[in-house]
This record gives sequence, C-alpha cells and structure tokens, in this order.
Amino acid sequence: MSVADESLAELFEQYKDEVRESIGKIDSELVAIEQDPSNSEVIFSLFRHLHSLKGSSKMFNVDNIGHIAHKLEDLMQIIDKDNTILARNTKIIDLLFRGNDIFREVITRLEDDISFINITPDHAKFIEMINRQIDKVSGQDNPLLMAAQRLLEDLDSVVPTLDDLEASAIRKRMSEVSSAIRAVTQGDGASDQVRYSYSGVDLTEMVVIFETGVEKFGSGDFTEEDVKAFMANAENLINALFEVAEEDIMGVLTELNDGLEMFETRSLEIDPVVIEFFTAILTDLKGRLHKESGGDLPEAKPVETAAAAPTPEAAAADEHKQPTVQKTQTKTIRVDEKKIDHFLDSVGKLITQSEILNHLQFSFREAGINPALVRDFAAVNRAISSDIVNLQRSLMEVRQVEMDNILKKFPRLVRDISHRMNKEVELIITGERVPIDKSLLDDVEAAMIHLVRNSIDHGLETPGEREAAGKSRRGRISIRVLQEEASIKVELEDDGKGIDVAAVRRKAMEKGLLNREQLNEISDEDALNLIFASGMTTKNEATDISGRGVGLDVVSSNIRKWNGEVLLENRPGQGLTFTLHIPITNTLLTKEAILLRLGTGLFCMPLENVEEIIQLPPGQLHRHKDQYIFQHRDSVVTVVDIKLLLGMACSTGGDPTVPHTFVLLRGKKNNRQAICAEEIVGQQKIVIKDFDLESFRQLPYYQGLTLMGDGRVVLVLDAEAIVE
Repeated sequence: MSVADESLAELFEQYKDEVRESIGKIDSELVAIEQDPSNSEVIFSLFRHLHSLKGSSKMFNVDNIGHIAHKLEDLMQIIDKDNTILARNTKIIDLLFRGNDIFREVITRLEDDISFINITPDHAKFIEMINRQIDKVSGQDNPLLMAAQRLLEDLDSVVPTLDDLEASAIRKRMSEVSSAIRAVTQGDGASDQVRYSYSGVDLTEMVVIFETGVEKFGSGDFTEEDVKAFMANAENLINALFEVAEEDIMGVLTELNDGLEMFETRSLEIDPVVIEFFTAILTDLKGRLHKESGGDLPEAKPVETAAAAPTPEAAAADEHKQPTVQKTQTKTIRVDEKKIDHFLDSVGKLITQSEILNHLQFSFREAGINPALVRDFAAVNRAISSDIVNLQRSLMEVRQVEMDNILKKFPRLVRDISHRMNKEVELIITGERVPIDKSLLDDVEAAMIHLVRNSIDHGLETPGEREAAGKSRRGRISIRVLQEEASIKVELEDDGKGIDVAAVRRKAMEKGLLNREQLNEISDEDALNLIFASGMTTKNEATDISGRGVGLDVVSSNIRKWNGEVLLENRPGQGLTFTLHIPITNTLLTKEAILLRLGTGLFCMPLENVEEIIQLPPGQLHRHKDQYIFQHRDSVVTVVDIKLLLGMACSTGGDPTVPHTFVLLRGKKNNRQAICAEEIVGQQKIVIKDFDLESFRQLPYYQGLTLMGDGRVVLVLDAEAIVE
C-alpha cells in the first residue's frame, strides 16, 4: 500500500490524525506512569496504544513509526508481565518519552515530506537501544536468576563425570530448575491459566478460541472450516458481551461487528491486513475484560459456545431476541472546516434577512394593513426566526471541541520544563469536557503554555527553597476550566512565591514604562498589570524558558483578540492565580446590540460590552484634567470623548446643565468608562461582517459593519479599543 496513491490520501490524513491523538495519550500516560511506575492499568494502556500505532503504521508503510512502535510494544509486553520493572529501571520511561518524541517528529515531517517513512540511522540507533533494554529486563538483570543459570552451566560440565544413576537424577533436577527459570524470564503461564470475564460472565473459552484462531491465521496453517468456526465464535462473543456491555467496551464490540460484516459482504481473504485487524481487536478486548488466575473466578455465569456457524433458525431467533450492536453505533464524517464556515456565513445572511422581515412587519403595522394578515405574517416570521436560531446553535456545536484537545498536552509540558529547572511539580487538571470553538484553540493554547512556563520558572521555588519556607518539596499547578453562560473561565493557579510588586515597579522604571511621578501614583493593582506590557520581565537573565518579556504580552494579546479578559490575583509568598475569560465561540459573530446615535451618525455597540445605560441629571458632569467625569454608585466614571476618537466635528461634553445619556462600558475594575450618546435608538440582533477593504481594516475603533433591517449599513464599535 503506497501512501503516494491519491486514492489513499484521505485515509492517510485520517491515519495522521489518529497518530497525533495517540501521541497525546502516550504523553499523558507516561507522565502518570512516571509518578506511579507500578500502575498496571496505565502500563497496559501504553501497550495497547503502541500496538495500534504499529498496526496502522505498517498498513501505510510508515516503517519508522511502525518498527519503533513494534520494539517499544515488545518492551511494554515484558513490563506488563512484571509491573515492578519500571520502578527498578526508571530510565525506561525516558526511553519511552524519546520514542514518543520520534513519533511526533515523523508525523510533523510527513506534513511536508510524504516520503519520510523510512528508518534513518538515528532511528536504527534508537531501536538498538530498545533491544538492549529488552535484553536487560528479560530476566538477565536478576542476580538470582543469573546465579541459577551459572549453577546449571557448572552442573552440566560436572554431569559427564558421574555414574549413570547420579547423572540421571541430577539432569532431572536441572530440567526442573531450567523450566522454572524459563517460566520467570519468558512469562510461561501454562501452569496458571488466565480466566476472562465481564460483569460476571465467564468468557474464557471464547477468548481462547479467538486467540487460537488468530495464531493459526498468523502461521498460515488453517482451513476453511477453521475460518468459519472463528467467525462463528466471534459472533457468539459479540452476542454474549452485548447483553451486559457498558460504554467502556461498546467501541471494540462495534468495531468487531463491523469487521465481521465487511469480511462477509466483501468476501475477504485472511490476508495480513485482516490478521492485523483481529489481532488488534483481541489486544483491545483483553484489556477491557476482567482477568483472574486459575479457578478463582467467583460465580461466573457460563456461556454456550459454538464451534460452527449457527443455523438459520437460530440466527433468526437471535435476531428477534436482541438488537445488534450496529443500532447503537455513532457515525462520524470528516468535513472541511471551510465548508462549515461557508455554511455559517449563509446562516448569518439568513439572520440579516430575518431582521428585514421584522422591519417589514413593523412597516405593515404602521401602514394600517389588515391586522389579521399582520398577525399571520408575525407568526410565520417568529417560526422562521426560531428555526434560524436553532440552525445557528447546531452549527456552532459542530465547530466546538472539548478543552481536552489543549489540556492533554500539559502533563508532558510540565514534566519536561520541571526536569530542566530541577523543580518538583504536581499538575492537577479539571474541566477537560468543557466545549470551545475550534478557531480559538491555537491562541488559547499559546496563552496557557506561556502561563504554565511562567508559573514553573518565575512562580514555583526549588525544593530546597520550598522546604525552607515551610512548604512541601513539590510545587502544585492547578488548571481549572469552568463553563459560564457564553464563555469559559480558565483558572491557572500555583502555590509558589507570587509576584514581588516592588520588583515590578523597579523593572518598569528601568525599562521606561513609568516615570518617577507615575511610580508614586500608580496603585499596586495597576503595577501588577504591567507584567502584561511588551518587554516586561522581572528576570535579570533570559533563558530558553522565559525572561525575554514576551510571554505575558502574548497571553494578553491572544485572549483580548477574541474579546476575552485576563485577570490575576497575587498572594505574596503563597502563589498566583491567572483567570482567563474566553468566549465559547467566535465562529458566527451574531450578537445582540444596541443602536445609538452619535452626532448625526448611527452606530452599533454589542450588548455584551455594555454594563449599564445611564440618564445623568443636569449638573452632575464635571471637568477634571481635560476629561469629563461623574459619580455613579460610589465610583468615579471617566467619559471617553468618543466623537473626538472617531474624528467627528463635535466632542463629548456639551452643556453640563442638560441631561445626558451615557453608555457605561465593561472595563477593568476601578477603571470604569462611558461614552455619551445623543439617543439610544433600539436593540436588535446583528451579524458582524469584516471589512472587505484593507484601508477600512486599519480603522482602530470598529469591529466591522452590519446590515440593518431597512438596508442601511452601520459600523460596529469596538468597546475594547475604546476603553483602552
């Protein structure tokens, strides 16, 4: 099978996605196994992932991944039989990490060079390292076994000097010892049969028949009757499990069921691909069944098995008794992201048309058209509007993915950075299932990576420093993701030393961000926010991890780019918490907005940026340092001269003796700002469109434009830029 074949291009893309997913899971499991080397469940899960990588890679002739995964699978198979090996040979975990890094390198290179599928000299050296490790853990590193082996060799040289009776007795004992050594070093389980069950149902016989069939297929020594018996047993296994199956095993049952159906409908032969499929199913299935030794299985319910295919009458009876696995199968398809974006754009146009219908409905009523007709029109309009909203919601859900797509990368990141910094760090993650729009992933991930690196390098102390401060040697970083109404909240907290505000002030002075007068006037909270300024860092020397003054600047710009917000809570000596507020979706910019008149122009302001609309009585607007201010709810609000910002002839203020309408914008705490409007015209749903012309995109205080129900084009104000 050649990956260059155009007909396989889509399958190859799917293969690469699956490899990337496996790499992420392996990273997380390696971090877990490093903390608990005897965790049998994780050890077997690693074995399964490597087995899957080997099989799929060999199907596409990606030899480098296939061969390395195969050797690592052999290594993990030995470790799976003795889960104390990793605790005694911790360097194996580093070897596994390196192997996963090679998988990541190969799959990245394949994006640009589809021919990068062969084993390089470096890959060959790595495979030799794995082979040496396999030899080491196969029993040869056990001093007792090595001593026993040497004793056997010594006895073997002595036996010829003895008489026949003595020699026969000693050879018998030697044979017994040799068998015992093989049982230990090779995992001979003949004397201790493994039994398999699921939810109390004994499946041992069917699993053994399945395993024997796969072995026959692999050796090539099988008949047509063997194939029929194997397929019948596999169907019995599906039926037996389906009666008691829970979610954890439904996936493998569905896959096996589909494979049997494909084998039958396409009249497939037992070729290497089919053998690899059944081998992978067997490995996955064993990992999900309960295993016990010998006859210790408690009260397992026997299940009848058949050596041949069931009769048509029996098959018909089974069909009436229980549903098939296929009825619960979830179907998925791969769709180009651009097609979904085009669909969403069409939905945006429908929303605009719905607003036009609303405008027509108002015009009909004003024109005195038959009220009954207006009511009928309004009912249809409401139904259409509701359907459009549901369509929009469904499409937005299609574009959403779980935060786990980002979070699963952090255990490996924290592990690598903490090792390089000689720090001990525990990572706690919650909220992996929270949804987020796919378009936001890259920027949110980049921001979170900078925050984690900052916490490890700047925040957490070394083990010695922590013990001296009365803390545990191991620092802690917690990432919590919470879902709010239309946004998600990401809290990244560490229990380090926090931020030295005095040090921030000094560095701000050194870098020219503050002068002496500003330094004396600025509050501690505003001083802390200076860490988000470009070029700002409290480190004296830069490293490859931090210290260049670009990390937190990237965090702020990435999150604010999507109308998000970054807050921090400093606890000197105890730690620091960053809180990111990010919209769940930014795919279809459909928002509720108010229409306001500034001078003679009509503008839109998204309602999410409006905290409150205030009618200020005469005499309460005051002038202070070239700005208008007013008192509102025990705080001072600064008036932004919006007309001056937008280049209008008249400016905000006017006659302070007449009432003014102010729109209070959402801003930072203790920095409340408002704009003055001549009139609030109304509220409606808008679809924000980007400017087509580059010259318009350079306008600093606009998000874009929208089309009103009466056909007018109105500019949408950017509250974030105005508040700045």
